[in-house]
Amino acid sequence: MTKLAVLTLTLVSLLAAQASMAQPDDNPTIAWIKWGDSRNVALAEKAILDMLEVYGFISAEERALLDEEHSIEGERLNIIYGDALYDRIEANAIIDKALDRNADVFITFNTQVTQIVYYAIREFTDPPKLIFTVTSGPYITGVADASCVKPDFVIGTVPVTNYEDIVPLLLMQDPDMKVVGALYSPQQRASEVGVERITAIGESLGLTVVAESIIVTPDLYQAVENLYSRGAEAIIIPIFTFQGFQLLLSLSYDYGLPVVFSAPQNAYRGGTIGGGFYGLYKQGVIAGNMLIGHLNGDMDIASTSIYESDDFAFAVNLDAADLQDVEVSQALLDGAAYIVEDGQSAQGVTLQWPEAEITLPDMSLEERRAADLELLAALECTPELIAEQQAALDAAAE
Repeated sequence: MTKLAVLTLTLVSLLAAQASMAQPDDNPTIAWIKWGDSRNVALAEKAILDMLEVYGFISAEERALLDEEHSIEGERLNIIYGDALYDRIEANAIIDKALDRNADVFITFNTQVTQIVYYAIREFTDPPKLIFTVTSGPYITGVADASCVKPDFVIGTVPVTNYEDIVPLLLMQDPDMKVVGALYSPQQRASEVGVERITAIGESLGLTVVAESIIVTPDLYQAVENLYSRGAEAIIIPIFTFQGFQLLLSLSYDYGLPVVFSAPQNAYRGGTIGGGFYGLYKQGVIAGNMLIGHLNGDMDIASTSIYESDDFAFAVNLDAADLQDVEVSQALLDGAAYIVEDGQSAQGVTLQWPEAEITLPDMSLEERRAADLELLAALECTPELIAEQQAALDAAAE
């Protein structure tokens, strides 16, 4: 072969390689965004990753990287992993990065970051899909109006918090209780709505609810002192994301006030009582099913409803009660899903995974797929269901 032929062949090979490298990545790109670390989010994250792995969308090696909160460019999926660290500016920076990389789907965890992502992409002509989970407030933040009255690109799972089940825990602890304090943030609509519901339910049960607002963590010092001076015999916290958890607990020890959180897992973190939605791993499994159904082309997000569930349980932390010099009632002990004592739970629940069932059912992939498709089919938004929900919304607005 002549030198010219060799050079020509080499040049052609180089150009072909460059063309190959320049080909767009055909793998779907998922933007995985959370507002900050919490056990709620960790359970849902684990569930979605379990689903992606069992369906072969990520390998064991890729799963290990994602477990360490690294982004991946995988064999079948690219995942941009982002933690906003409770900061709106950081959340927007992660969203911008994902949009620059033409993210196909946003997976969001909890209300705050879901709302931020939604308002960032809602005006797009063809927006990325938004699949949210562990998000209690999509309807009060404008992300959707109802489970089937929603933008075509939006779907997710909603853990329904029934304060009707949570507030009575106060009287299960102390039937003679008269005044309870509540904390909320005017920056978080879900917490404001929660206090409104707690106040109304409390009044129906003969409880006076006094509320204090906080914006930043140091506000807790004055807020708790104010609640105590106003006669509060306990503190109840609605659905609320804040970083002053340990400070609040410390203050509750100083004032001898038991704290009731609107989530069972917060009992393991140190709350006296945690009551509310119990099934966060399941929420993640269903969100993972939605993602896989979308990736496989098995479902249309536009015509599939948001999944709502209201599984309820409560848990008790005897260690916290001891520090607050509070004796937990036998009624609460008898009804608790789990009890934390000496830092452990005899029911098999752990601090890292504060639910009992945190693995996928053991079944063949064929059986699993059939069950998952059946669930997705049951979420169809029929014209009748959409009309019914819209009529209810119209009536409520009058």
